[in-house]
Formats: sequence, structure tokens, C-alpha cells
Amino acid sequence: MTNRAARRDVDLLLPGQGPASGCFRRQAMAAILSCCGGLSAAEPAMRLGLSESLARDVNATDARAAISYWIRNLVAGMNIQVQLDEGLFSNASQLEARLKGGEIDAVGVNILEYRRMTSLLDRSQVTVPVFRTRFEYVLLVRADGPLTTLPALRGRRLLLLDSLAACVAPAWLSNLVGGEAHDPAQFFSEIVRRSKPSQVILPVFFGQADACLTTQPSFSTMGELNPQVVRRLRPLAVSPEIVHSLYAFRKGWTNPTRDKVVQAFANMGATATGRQVLTMFQCDSLSTRDAHCLDSSLAILAQADRAAGGKAVSG
Repeated sequence: MTNRAARRDVDLLLPGQGPASGCFRRQAMAAILSCCGGLSAAEPAMRLGLSESLARDVNATDARAAISYWIRNLVAGMNIQVQLDEGLFSNASQLEARLKGGEIDAVGVNILEYRRMTSLLDRSQVTVPVFRTRFEYVLLVRADGPLTTLPALRGRRLLLLDSLAACVAPAWLSNLVGGEAHDPAQFFSEIVRRSKPSQVILPVFFGQADACLTTQPSFSTMGELNPQVVRRLRPLAVSPEIVHSLYAFRKGWTNPTRDKVVQAFANMGATATGRQVLTMFQCDSLSTRDAHCLDSSLAILAQADRAAGGKAVSG
């Protein structure tokens, strides 16, 4: 690849979107130019498809730039060739069809999407996000208020985090109030969805809402910023450990590149580029395990489906 061709590829990948994307543009350019001529044609490539749900909480242009830059560093540093989907982020139906057709070798999806593709994916290895704090959902109320039991929340106003991280939250909430109403919309007077943790936590902190459902890591982070948050709010209920998203290989794909990709995921936090991607997707590291780590999340979704008469409760 010539420098001129590399520069043209960056222009196609990263149309101008302001100062932030300009930074990613320069980084991607530097990575591409640094690895020009260093590819091994004999090294087999992995074809990766990413769900659009993974970019739900971030700027898609910046996400494309960061991921592409990280992958180009892999090509240069570990001689791993990865082919990304042309549009990078695809919907679940497209990814499922490509898996069935053998057109992609690995996917990054949320746990709801994983359920519909389970038969196509290898359960022996899944790569999941890792957090400093155990990843659970917490139902928070004022510590000094009268709401001390779940039944006391009937007819109250709930703020619900609406993000990739909270994609299992509606199912857990449905299970939580199942003994009372089966349908959270009938149990609470109002459920208001907000995309940022601060938008659901702070109104409860200031007494403007009765309760909120958020993640334990976001609650811990808010407490680090303002210790009063932890003192004034308390969990009324806590979920089992949740895995909300993952990377998995297509069943039967045994390309030698696979072991290198697993190593690259494990070492993502060791480079500035990798840390940039982790920060963008709001986790601390990635860990490759077998699919049993998904069991508690899948059990929550299955229980909610049964209570809803087989109709999937989505995030």
C-alpha cells in the first residue's frame, strides 16, 4: 500500500466530523502509514462483524476510527489480519445471515443478540468486558426515605437507565416485580428512560424521583465523584452478575489467527490505542472465558420471557 493510497483510505473511513474525529483521523493515519508493507500474505485473516448496538452509547464515527486504528496496530504489531464489515456496524439480522453463510468468522454483539445466534457460535470461548466493580444492576432509593421494601414502590415513579450496559435491565425489572404485577408498567406509575447514569441517579439523590435502576459500576463511579451519593442512596435490590455484550467466534472456525485474536483481546489495555477503545465502550479490560459466564444473564432473560408468555422482553 502506498502512502497516497493509505491517505485516501483514511479519508473514506473518517469523513470530517469536527475536532474530535480529527484527532482519530491523525491517529489512524499514523497507524496505517506505520504498518504499510508489513503485512504477511500468508497469515490468514479473520472477518469480524460488529453489532450496531455496541455503538449505541458512543459517536459511531469516533468508534469506527478507534476500532480501525486498533486493528491496524494489531496488523503491525502481531501480524493479525482482520477484515471488518464494510459498514462496520450492522444489525443483528445481517450478522446472523452472514454467520449462516460463513461470510464472517467472529461477531461482537449484545447478550440479547447472542441468544438468537447461539447455535451458530462457539461456546468454548467468548470474550466479555471486565469492570473494576462487579457488574450488577441496582435498584436505588433514598436511604432516609420511607421506601424500604419493593411493594412500597408500587405506584411510584422509576427512572431506568437505557443503554447498551442496561440491555438486560428491563428483563430483570420484570422478574423483580413479577410476584407483584408481572408488568413493570402496571406496577410503577411511570417508567422514564434516560441514556446516562447521572440522569437517573441524581434525580433520586435530590428527591425528584422515587427510585432508579442503574448499574453498580455507574453508582460506584458517581460515589467516587460525590461520596454523598453513596451515603444518601441505598440499593433496594441487586441483580446477579450481568454480562451485557461479548465477542464470539463462528462455530467450526479454527483458523490459526484465532489464538492471536484471543491474546490481542486480553492485552488490549496494554496499549494506548487499546485503552482508548476500552474507554469508549466503558469497560476496564476484556477477558476470554467459556460461555458459562453468560448463564446468569441468559437465565434472567429466559425467566422474563416465560412470564411474558414467550414474548421476548427486550432492552
